[in-house]
Amino acid sequence: MSNTIDWGKIHYSSWSPETNLTGTASTPSFSNTKSIELDGIDDYVEVADADNLSFGNTTFDSPFSISAWINMTDATKFRIVNKRDSSKSEYHFTTGGSDTLSFNIFDFSTGGFISRKYNTALTSYEGQWIHVSATYDGSSSASGMKLYLNGTRVDDTTSTGGTYVAMENTNAPFNIGKQITEFANGLIDEVAIFDVELFASDVTSIYNSGIPNDISSISGLVSWWRCGDGDTAPTLTDNGSGGNDGTMNNFSTFSTDVPT
Repeated sequence: MSNTIDWGKIHYSSWSPETNLTGTASTPSFSNTKSIELDGIDDYVEVADADNLSFGNTTFDSPFSISAWINMTDATKFRIVNKRDSSKSEYHFTTGGSDTLSFNIFDFSTGGFISRKYNTALTSYEGQWIHVSATYDGSSSASGMKLYLNGTRVDDTTSTGGTYVAMENTNAPFNIGKQITEFANGLIDEVAIFDVELFASDVTSIYNSGIPNDISSISGLVSWWRCGDGDTAPTLTDNGSGGNDGTMNNFSTFSTDVPT
């Protein structure tokens, strides 16, 4: 019997673009079709405390990084992510009362802190998607902290207070869109935490000229909340290795407004 394939008898119309010649399914392409929309009043996502979301042990810090896409209805006190509650603080990534972006790290036992800020208001970015990232090299110094906006490093101001030694591993939850009693007003998408200091090239890759892409192969990924894609409310599935699913509070639907 001949093993020659008669290509003229192949019915091309029956082929699936997600099936290769061996008949096995290929990996579907990455798509981003959903985000979370927060009302600025009481909507937020809470992730329970976990050791892999803390990056200090009272004596030493370890590197970590944060990545998120945001679309601010109001750039004032837009609470992106933090690990803190009313009595304990580890870190937070947010805009302040003047619409400026800051990354703040706290030594809970001493009351000290270190911070880097981009001292230009983000007001002009309201109503549009931007990518923001914060990185830290674990050096216990503000000089080891960086901020990126749309793939470009932008931090230009240092702020410190008290004596800073290291963060503590507290039992505070990790929040998306909330800082104690203040809430983000707008949309958030594709939030990720890494246990390394991302290189500038990593941040550029994540930004991807303004279009979210698959970040699963980037080194150090701990937790990645896709904010709707592959999720069933009220759970935001952790698509990293951290096992840190989030819970939607005071809202239950996803938005189709995403970065493009």
